Amino acid sequence: MSSAIQKGHGSLLLAVCASLFCMPFMMAGVNAVLPPLGLSLHASARELGLMGAFYAMGLAVFQLAGGSLGDIWGYRRVFLWGVGIFAATGALLGFVNSVPAFLALRFVQGVGGAMFNACGLALLASAAPEGKRASYLGYSGSAVYAGIACGPPLAGLVAGNLSWRWLFWGNALACVGVFLLMRCAVRLDWSPAKDKSFDWKGCSVYAAAMTALTFGSSELADAPALAGGLLAGFVLLLALFCRMELHSPHPLLDLRLLARNRVFALSSLAAFINYSSFFGVMFFFSLYLQLGRGCSVEQAGLFLAAQSLIQALTTPLAARLCAAFPPGRVSAVGVALCGLGLLVCGFLRLDSPYWLLFAAMGLLGSGISLFALPNTTIILESAGRDHVGQASGLTGAVRTGGQLINMACITLTLGFFLGDQPAGPENIDAFMAAMRLDLTIFGLLNLLAVGCVLARNRS
Repeated sequence: MSSAIQKGHGSLLLAVCASLFCMPFMMAGVNAVLPPLGLSLHASARELGLMGAFYAMGLAVFQLAGGSLGDIWGYRRVFLWGVGIFAATGALLGFVNSVPAFLALRFVQGVGGAMFNACGLALLASAAPEGKRASYLGYSGSAVYAGIACGPPLAGLVAGNLSWRWLFWGNALACVGVFLLMRCAVRLDWSPAKDKSFDWKGCSVYAAAMTALTFGSSELADAPALAGGLLAGFVLLLALFCRMELHSPHPLLDLRLLARNRVFALSSLAAFINYSSFFGVMFFFSLYLQLGRGCSVEQAGLFLAAQSLIQALTTPLAARLCAAFPPGRVSAVGVALCGLGLLVCGFLRLDSPYWLLFAAMGLLGSGISLFALPNTTIILESAGRDHVGQASGLTGAVRTGGQLINMACITLTLGFFLGDQPAGPENIDAFMAAMRLDLTIFGLLNLLAVGCVLARNRS
């Protein structure tokens, strides 16, 4: 794809892709070092779970706001703020000795990640020459999947030889490099809505809604009554948010764009369905390999990293296919492969041959790349230049929201099959029943996403 880079855009691509590597690297890396981290901070199992939930909440709360702020104040400016926040909190996290301080800083780090994620995509989409947007976004997609693949093994190496604290310090140093590169070598910037005001009321209601969704999803197993109340609050707050946005002169998310732009709406819906279905595969396969197949933590981690590696390698292929064929057709093939891979996973047994597992992971890895890149390209192009920031923020919001919905579905299913017992070798049959049911449902959901993509293509 190197020939697709316009002169003067190299530093921009390097800065954005490096930042988009750092964010998923930290998410996957922290999950891999939770045991020594929890031991050092004297954290309970519940508090370890909250470490991921607080980070996800920061991302969920500020994805839309980050894109909207970029539209108003400039994508480069907000990108720099986000990277600065991410680096500063990362450095501070390396010195933390208490769980409450760790959780607070992880939330703020998620906010910073949401800002540079939304505005980084907006910068690439705005800078890309006509017809080259898929190529530019292809680099960013490969960086994200490479970060996911490298996170667990590199984090384990750092924690084993130094300390989990060096994971945060090292990432903070990398983000300082990204900040300096963007600050000193990139002068491009866009602010298509600089005369508009920021929708603080809508942002507050949306933040409350996503907070309720995040904690409602994470509390389903331990406190179902509380979780039900939080999820009901999420629905009510989301309805209030939609009502406010429809009557706002400068909305955080222009719902009228969704109503009048069929391509934009169906592409976003297909993305939400897809993200709601495949996020749980990593969770299920990690337990399946360790509890059901007797793999070590390291072996399971390497196996799971293979899917992200496949995604990183096939994303450039997706960019080339988008240049040769309509992106809508490429994304339709991708989401169909995702559905097929999930259905294959739904038929796995404890004695299934390993080639079947690799085939399923290959279908999922290639399918996600072939769907996500062209679908994101379509979303950003259909939104128009004036709404690139909002569209970038929405892309991140549907991803995070889909993952939270997926988490809630898995929690409910495991609670039904296993009750309050932790998954282990003694109840592996019940766990397998829950896994097969969920993955089969998620595979069928992707057929619904195929319908959305085909309906969009006809538009």
